[in-house]
Amino acid sequence: MKKIFNQLRLRSGFARLKQELKKLKRQSHSVSLSEAENIAILVPIKNESELAEVEQFAKTLENENKKVKLLGFLFDSSLKSKLSKNIDLISNEDIKWNYIPDREKIKGFVNKEFDILINLCTDLCFPLMYTAAISKSMFKIAAYDARQAAFFDFMIETNEAGITEFSREIRYYLDKVK
Repeated sequence: MKKIFNQLRLRSGFARLKQELKKLKRQSHSVSLSEAENIAILVPIKNESELAEVEQFAKTLENENKKVKLLGFLFDSSLKSKLSKNIDLISNEDIKWNYIPDREKIKGFVNKEFDILINLCTDLCFPLMYTAAISKSMFKIAAYDARQAAFFDFMIETNEAGITEFSREIRYYLDKVK
């Protein structure tokens, strides 16, 4: 019964997202890593090691003179006290019944035109996917998932579940973009 209810919640979220996208106006084009100045990274945070991995990825980009903004979806509220101030957070407390995040929590991401937006979820994390989909970012990247293919400009088929490995793959392909 719970599985059916969660599927209903997800369907409702996708239906609402389609309505939102009809209103969205954005210019999309490919951007190489060398051209990018502002990068948004969306990341699911399930444990401390994932947080450390994404902070390391962000630091690497910042060392290349990129402005990086992080938004994490926190699965475990007990991690809140261990998080740095460099990452904006949303959690289950910040999402509506249909998995759509509170607009106030994500407005800094959806209203800013980042050069590149990277969704580091390797499986479906609807609150972060929704945020990415309605974002005005120029070039949106994610792991391939047929359910979210319409919302991203570039998707990478990956078997990697870890943030470090997937971010390495993303860097490899972004370095190839001209």
